[in-house]
Amino acid sequence: MFGVLLELFTGSSGLVWTLLVLVVAYYLWNRHQRLKSLPPGPTPLPLLGNILNLASGDQLETFSKLREKYGDLVTLHVGSFTMVVVNGYDTLRELFVKHGDVTSDRPDLFVFREITKGEGIVSKSGADWKTQRTFALGGLRDFGFGKKSLEGKIMEEVEIFLKILGEKEKQPMHPESHIQISVANIICAILFGKRFEHSDPTFIQLMALINENVSLNGPSGLLNIMPCLRYVPGDPLGCRKVLNNADRIIKFLYSMIDGHQKDYDEENLKDFIDVYLKKINKEGPNTIFTRSELMNTIADIFFAGVETTTTTLLWAILFFLNNPDVQKRCHEEVMKVVGEGRFPSLSDRSQMPYIEATITEILRCGNIAPLGVPHAPSEDIMFHGHLIPKGAMLLPNINSVHSDPLLFPDPSKFNPSRFIDSDGKFSGTEHVISFFFGRRVCMGEALARSELFLFLTSMVQRFQFTPEDPDNIPPIKGTLAATLKPCAYKCRAERRD
Repeated sequence: MFGVLLELFTGSSGLVWTLLVLVVAYYLWNRHQRLKSLPPGPTPLPLLGNILNLASGDQLETFSKLREKYGDLVTLHVGSFTMVVVNGYDTLRELFVKHGDVTSDRPDLFVFREITKGEGIVSKSGADWKTQRTFALGGLRDFGFGKKSLEGKIMEEVEIFLKILGEKEKQPMHPESHIQISVANIICAILFGKRFEHSDPTFIQLMALINENVSLNGPSGLLNIMPCLRYVPGDPLGCRKVLNNADRIIKFLYSMIDGHQKDYDEENLKDFIDVYLKKINKEGPNTIFTRSELMNTIADIFFAGVETTTTTLLWAILFFLNNPDVQKRCHEEVMKVVGEGRFPSLSDRSQMPYIEATITEILRCGNIAPLGVPHAPSEDIMFHGHLIPKGAMLLPNINSVHSDPLLFPDPSKFNPSRFIDSDGKFSGTEHVISFFFGRRVCMGEALARSELFLFLTSMVQRFQFTPEDPDNIPPIKGTLAATLKPCAYKCRAERRD
């Protein structure tokens, strides 16, 4: 054996073998040095990496324990990804605001790539993302985004929703579907220039497809780590189901675009699609503004605008069921400021500190997007003495802030009064980061806050929400998928005298 090895390294091919061994040795040494430079984390297993750490059940609890052991930066190896979980308010703000110029890209995730082809706003990175986002914000503002002029559209849906509550008065009901369609119609008015009836079968089917994909987000997310799972017989993780549902959602959105192109009038722009079509026509063929970019952009806006606000309102009702004293105090404040003769208005907001505090506490305790949306560095960066490599998945652990007892004493307790100062004013909201910060701050924050205020104040003004069974109040539990959604529950809405 020794003779064979000696021949390999001293014969005519010896130089080639020597160089090969040196190259492999250098690669392994360099990889070892880079791994040593990464933030600390649990030791990865061969082939599996740290996937078992993430398969232990409650991801939020897992990340909390990892933070206790390793600190604010925790490295995990999953599939081909190096994942860095970023914890703590100060660390999150420093990495994504101070270093936002190099930490605002998106990682190359299979599901995003397969569905969006890298287009739209959410999954795009770099200069094209900035261009698309800037244009989209301008187009949305043209139709009321972030402006008081949108209040009328919101209130139209609020009144329809309250009418439905009245028709179902005192009957046990699941509130989700009607809340979701009401919220979706506000986005539809901006994007499509139309609304859909709550009984519209096409729209109900669209919402069902979206809901199914949201519920499958957790298991199908494994596709991002191991894309080969989509070929597993029987589709046990719902991977192919997610992709098929996405195709049907895309067809619906293209049908909206087709209808707008057929009736397009440059002198009469009715909605966001018309504004984008005008941009396409103006730019010509060699442009980043295309039909497919438009489709993916409206998909991003629609999903983000509907899912998060719907989920927040579902948490709101659940917290009211478990905290009737909070619901009572909200009602009293609305009656003091508004009375019975009219609906609440955005102009009333400054006079309702307890309502604002309650909304903020719902956002904190509901923790709608506890792990945010993954970011990626556009280049290798050194941060807190550690290397974070280009393309790594940066996971912002928003839950680490919202559940921090140093920021929020007794964090598991639902207590809106923590946001009321000694003068009775609304304050202390800096550390509630549901809409995140930095370059990827949520585009729809102003709209979402307006929706939450108008829906909640109008709901408690007209109705009292009670459990289906007073002796069996639904627990404050959620399931983590695309968002942290409360477990399904029933309630009753009783009209106030």
